[in-house]
Amino acid sequence: MKKLLPIFLILSVFVAGCNFSNSNKSLSEKGDAVLDQQFYEQATQSNDLALCNKIFDKDMKSECASIVDAAKLTRKAVSELNIELCKAITIDRYKTACETQVQPLIDAKKADENTAKVGQQAYDQQNAKLCDEIKDEDQKASCKYNILANQAIAKKDPSICEGIGLKAMIEQCKNQLSKMGTK
Repeated sequence: MKKLLPIFLILSVFVAGCNFSNSNKSLSEKGDAVLDQQFYEQATQSNDLALCNKIFDKDMKSECASIVDAAKLTRKAVSELNIELCKAITIDRYKTACETQVQPLIDAKKADENTAKVGQQAYDQQNAKLCDEIKDEDQKASCKYNILANQAIAKKDPSICEGIGLKAMIEQCKNQLSKMGTK
């Protein structure tokens, strides 16, 4: 029995030592998880891929990199008005968010281009009725003003100004005629 006691003590110390090293390991892993979370939050807020690369957890690192990449692609897609860049985003909700930001900008640009085209065509043909194709009321009135004010001046007829449609521009047209001595 006396021979077994020292062996029992040695085994007890060994087992306690193993448990101590395991508990240190879990504390270390917990510390890594906390740091990983901090790096993740900083990286995704600042769009810094270098911070993502400091994360130990592979899944978290991958997600972090995907989010940072999505943010960069979205910014580029918006600045270049290129919705195709959104398709390279790997996280579906970020891809959808990118497309949701870019598409209205593309639509607005097309509308502006169409407005300019119609306005130029109306001016070239001196046809104010073409301006009615323009959806924005202020731009429509401006288009009509450019044509009808010139016609009113040429014909010295302030009633032509009425076709502009926007009260402030009608008054401006009539004021321009009155300065020229036409009533």
